[in-house]
Amino acid sequence: MWNIDLLSLLTNSMSAKPLLSKNVVGAIPPWLPLDLCTQARQRLLAAAAVSISFYFPFAPRVVGAPPEPPLTTAQAQNAIPEAEFLRVIGDDLFAVFALAFSPDSPVIVSGSIEDTVKYWNVNTGEQRFTLSVHLGDVTSLAVSGDGNTLISGSDDRTVNLWNMRSGKLLYTLQGHQGEVKAVAISPDGKMVASGSWDNTVRLWSVETGNAIRSLGPLDDGVKAVAFSPEGRIVVSGDRDGMVKFWDVNSGEQLLSISAHSQEVNSLAFTPEGNFLITGGADGTVKVWNAENGQAVRTLSGHYLQVYAVAVTPDGQTIASAGDDRTVRLWDLASGRLLQTLIGHEKSVFALAISANGKLLASGSNDNTIRLWQLKP
Repeated sequence: MWNIDLLSLLTNSMSAKPLLSKNVVGAIPPWLPLDLCTQARQRLLAAAAVSISFYFPFAPRVVGAPPEPPLTTAQAQNAIPEAEFLRVIGDDLFAVFALAFSPDSPVIVSGSIEDTVKYWNVNTGEQRFTLSVHLGDVTSLAVSGDGNTLISGSDDRTVNLWNMRSGKLLYTLQGHQGEVKAVAISPDGKMVASGSWDNTVRLWSVETGNAIRSLGPLDDGVKAVAFSPEGRIVVSGDRDGMVKFWDVNSGEQLLSISAHSQEVNSLAFTPEGNFLITGGADGTVKVWNAENGQAVRTLSGHYLQVYAVAVTPDGQTIASAGDDRTVRLWDLASGRLLQTLIGHEKSVFALAISANGKLLASGSNDNTIRLWQLKP
């Protein structure tokens, strides 16, 4: 085995010449972007026929680079595809961090690095209007089940409540001492949960905009929050890999799970509330029994961190997306990978599924939203 310096390889392709017919192991620094890793791999392959394995120190396993050959468009579209590409929205956007569908109109909203919330017509891809109040990246979005209220969380440490239909600002919720990375709205539309890097989850009244209570402090910052379908529990996903269940009425911590070896980036309940899905920086998607916190299965396929997970309204399919630029669809019951959707050119940060289960949206650091038609 040969160890290689990937950075010198990037600047001098001749450094690969001595590696003819050798096996190669490269240690990739955690701060090295995926694009540079890919360049290094391509230069090695161009220099000679070599066997390449890259070790990512920030992931708890040795993986290929990538573990499966890059998919062509034809390969990605299965004989009976679970999803088909529809259109790109917003090719002049900035990096997209958050997405949410309106439940009763052909509208999707996006939050991005340019501090704005934008409304888009999903049928035409045209932008309808922009909400500009936040003074930092819009990191998270949520829409109430009746379609009346929009919630946005931002790195400016605030949460904004909007009239979803008119775009009128209703309240600005202040109290967090750190960046707000996650928001959720209860199924009845009466309560908002926000998670922050100040190590707390805060609950707010939608009717008054007043704080109800603070949950925590936790041991680390909060990157994801989700309400259970009946609204009795809110779950937090933390930077230390922990997932915690909280009683919204008492503020009592009910359950704590060591879910991932690194940050928990995303959470989603199945519609009946019996399972919780988590996506982590360790590159895995996990399914948990929501009653007792027991692990059900681990879905492995992404080879870099998973930023977003979502579940279809029928509870049968999980969608996940991450740093490897792919969106993956999984069968919840078996854990089988159904399809890998390609097209994004950079990391995929956000996913949303429409209320009728017909559309999947993915938002990326390549400044676009891609819409996919889900199989009935």
